[in-house]
Amino acid sequence: MPIPAHFRMIKLVDVYKAFGDKKVPAGEYSAFIDAKSPSDWTLIISTWAAQPKMDQNDKTALWGAYGYTPDKDVARVPMKVEALPFSVEQLTWAFVDTTTDGGRIAIMWGKTMASVAFKAQMP
Repeated sequence: MPIPAHFRMIKLVDVYKAFGDKKVPAGEYSAFIDAKSPSDWTLIISTWAAQPKMDQNDKTALWGAYGYTPDKDVARVPMKVEALPFSVEQLTWAFVDTTTDGGRIAIMWGKTMASVAFKAQMP
Protein backbone atom coordinates (compact mmCIF):
# COMPACT_ATOMS: atom_id res chain seq x y z
CA MET A 1 0.00 0.00 0.00
CA PRO A 2 1.38 3.47 -0.82
CA ILE A 3 2.47 5.84 1.90
CA PRO A 4 0.08 8.80 2.10
CA ALA A 5 2.08 11.85 1.23
CA HIS A 6 -0.05 14.25 3.28
CA PHE A 7 1.02 16.73 0.71
CA ARG A 8 -2.54 16.05 -0.28
CA MET A 9 -4.50 18.13 -2.71
CA ILE A 10 -1.49 19.65 -4.31
CA LYS A 11 -2.54 22.31 -6.74
CA LEU A 12 -0.72 22.52 -10.04
CA VAL A 13 -1.95 25.91 -11.16
CA ASP A 14 -2.29 27.25 -14.70
CA VAL A 15 0.47 25.17 -16.25
CA TYR A 16 1.08 21.59 -17.18
CA LYS A 17 3.71 19.81 -15.17
CA ALA A 18 5.93 17.22 -16.77
CA PHE A 19 7.49 14.58 -14.56
CA GLY A 20 9.83 12.85 -17.01
CA ASP A 21 7.60 11.78 -19.90
CA LYS A 22 4.42 11.99 -17.75
CA LYS A 23 2.39 15.15 -18.34
CA VAL A 24 -0.02 16.31 -15.61
CA PRO A 25 -2.55 19.03 -16.50
CA ALA A 26 -3.13 21.97 -14.17
CA GLY A 27 -5.55 20.98 -11.40
CA GLU A 28 -5.81 19.54 -7.90
CA TYR A 29 -4.29 16.18 -7.04
CA SER A 30 -3.31 13.96 -4.15
CA ALA A 31 0.24 12.66 -3.89
CA PHE A 32 1.35 9.30 -2.56
CA ILE A 33 4.67 7.51 -2.39
CA ASP A 34 5.04 3.81 -3.04
CA ALA A 35 8.22 2.76 -1.20
CA LYS A 36 8.79 -0.76 -2.50
CA SER A 37 12.25 -1.00 -0.94
CA PRO A 38 14.75 1.38 0.67
CA SER A 39 16.02 2.31 -2.82
CA ASP A 40 12.90 1.89 -5.01
CA TRP A 41 10.34 4.66 -4.50
CA THR A 42 7.61 5.94 -6.84
CA LEU A 43 5.75 9.26 -6.66
CA ILE A 44 2.05 8.78 -7.44
CA ILE A 45 -0.07 11.72 -8.60
CA SER A 46 -3.75 10.84 -8.24
CA THR A 47 -7.19 12.40 -8.59
CA TRP A 48 -8.31 10.86 -5.29
CA ALA A 49 -9.90 13.61 -3.18
CA ALA A 50 -8.86 14.03 0.45
CA GLN A 51 -11.34 13.65 3.29
CA PRO A 52 -11.34 16.61 5.70
CA LYS A 53 -11.97 14.08 8.51
CA MET A 54 -11.99 10.30 8.52
CA ASP A 55 -15.25 8.79 7.25
CA GLN A 56 -15.01 5.07 6.52
CA ASN A 57 -18.32 5.20 4.65
CA ASP A 58 -17.08 7.80 2.14
CA LYS A 59 -15.70 5.80 -0.79
CA THR A 60 -15.19 8.91 -2.98
CA ALA A 61 -12.33 10.40 -0.96
CA LEU A 62 -9.45 9.13 1.17
CA TRP A 63 -8.11 9.71 4.66
CA GLY A 64 -4.38 9.17 4.17
CA ALA A 65 -3.98 6.08 2.00
CA TYR A 66 -6.85 4.09 3.56
CA GLY A 67 -8.90 2.68 0.68
CA TYR A 68 -6.37 3.77 -1.97
CA THR A 69 -6.66 2.06 -5.35
CA PRO A 70 -4.58 2.91 -8.43
CA ASP A 71 -7.59 3.48 -10.73
CA LYS A 72 -7.37 7.27 -10.19
CA ASP A 73 -3.62 7.56 -10.77
CA VAL A 74 -2.62 10.24 -13.27
CA ALA A 75 1.13 9.59 -13.13
CA ARG A 76 3.61 7.23 -11.49
CA VAL A 77 7.16 8.53 -11.55
CA PRO A 78 10.29 6.78 -10.24
CA MET A 79 12.05 8.80 -7.54
CA LYS A 80 15.77 9.27 -7.05
CA VAL A 81 16.61 8.00 -3.55
CA GLU A 82 19.80 9.24 -1.91
CA ALA A 83 21.47 9.36 1.49
CA LEU A 84 21.71 12.70 3.26
CA PRO A 85 24.85 13.74 5.16
CA PHE A 86 22.58 14.88 8.04
CA SER A 87 19.41 13.66 9.70
CA VAL A 88 15.95 15.21 9.21
CA GLU A 89 13.84 14.58 12.30
CA GLN A 90 10.47 15.62 10.90
CA LEU A 91 9.04 14.34 7.60
CA THR A 92 9.69 17.24 5.24
CA TRP A 93 8.45 18.03 1.73
CA ALA A 94 10.33 20.65 -0.26
CA PHE A 95 10.80 22.09 -3.70
CA VAL A 96 14.56 22.03 -4.38
CA ASP A 97 16.84 23.09 -7.22
CA THR A 98 14.06 25.36 -8.50
CA THR A 99 14.37 27.42 -11.66
CA THR A 100 11.88 29.59 -13.53
CA ASP A 101 10.48 26.50 -15.27
CA GLY A 102 11.07 23.53 -12.99
CA GLY A 103 12.95 21.88 -10.16
CA ARG A 104 12.54 18.82 -7.98
CA ILE A 105 9.91 17.78 -5.46
CA ALA A 106 11.71 16.15 -2.53
CA ILE A 107 10.70 14.29 0.61
CA MET A 108 13.22 13.96 3.43
CA TRP A 109 13.15 11.92 6.61
CA GLY A 110 15.95 10.48 8.68
CA LYS A 111 19.01 10.33 6.45
CA THR A 112 17.03 9.70 3.25
CA MET A 113 15.87 12.06 0.52
CA ALA A 114 13.75 10.94 -2.42
CA SER A 115 13.05 13.38 -5.24
CA VAL A 116 11.63 13.68 -8.70
CA ALA A 117 12.33 16.36 -11.28
CA PHE A 118 9.53 18.37 -12.84
CA LYS A 119 9.18 20.94 -15.62
CA ALA A 120 6.42 23.53 -15.91
CA GLN A 121 4.99 23.88 -19.41
CA MET A 122 2.37 26.18 -20.83
CA PRO A 123 -0.64 24.28 -22.22
